[in-house]
Amino acid sequence: MNSLSLAFWQTIRSVRLLWLMYGITLVLGLLVALPFYNTLKIEDQNSLAFMKLLDGFDYTVYSDFMQRSERAITPLMSVGRWLGVLYVFLSVFFAGGILAQFAQLSQPFSIGLFWRGCSHYVRRFLQLFFVTLLFVLVGGGLWLVMGTLAGIALSGTLTERGLFWIGALFFTLFAMTATFLLCVGDYAKVIMFRENESNAFRAFGRAGRLVLRNIGKTYGLYVLLILIGTALFGVYFLLDEAILMSNWSTILGMLIVQQGLIFARVGLKVWSLGIAYAVYERLPKPVLPPAPVVEHIPESRNDDDQILLSE
Repeated sequence: MNSLSLAFWQTIRSVRLLWLMYGITLVLGLLVALPFYNTLKIEDQNSLAFMKLLDGFDYTVYSDFMQRSERAITPLMSVGRWLGVLYVFLSVFFAGGILAQFAQLSQPFSIGLFWRGCSHYVRRFLQLFFVTLLFVLVGGGLWLVMGTLAGIALSGTLTERGLFWIGALFFTLFAMTATFLLCVGDYAKVIMFRENESNAFRAFGRAGRLVLRNIGKTYGLYVLLILIGTALFGVYFLLDEAILMSNWSTILGMLIVQQGLIFARVGLKVWSLGIAYAVYERLPKPVLPPAPVVEHIPESRNDDDQILLSE
């Protein structure tokens, strides 16, 4: 069984962990969704214009509503941004508990073990998060800057089509660099977990060398999970176009589809760390050179020394 399928079945067996993470995500989402819904009910003033949004996004309806109710909606938007920051923190926080669960798969899921793993590694993983973010901003941002400069330099000689392909090329390089560095970040988490490494920069460097030496087993599987997630979003958008939300049954159906997509995203997050853990366990570990043995050599005088002394 390869690392991909092994981590998949281990993720399936950790279904209680998935439900726990999904439940926390759902509760946090409701903290914004319910006040937002109540505000919309108050601000729409029984207008039927919002019914047009059931057939798709209508910018005119959105623009008119924001002009009239921007003061009431703006605080909720601010809360939503802070909630996004909280989601990022929870993603870092949960990583230690997820790895602790994959290290103890022979035992039933323990919420106590999960929380201990989360709290024990959160400080290290936060440091690693900022290290990874630094490399993404520098490494990935470099391609965006180069693409912008290339577009400015060639704007007088290329057509709009040519400029589009220049932008697409540099954006692809940015995406590849960013995803590669995020993949390195996952393996750095595993190294910090398995090897008790506390230095985030050193763990990131070791993980980078590991990923480069095994690019297909590491980054290749990481890209595969990204493609699976993209395919799930594609299926959702196709269903959204096919199902017209004209009554409560279709609205309920799309709500179930949306929650299923959120649950699948949680599963992909756990699966991704599980793959990194399984791959790291299967890869050969570097053999450290033995420490030199220092032997005490007693002092002695040879014949030449005796001759020199006699002279």
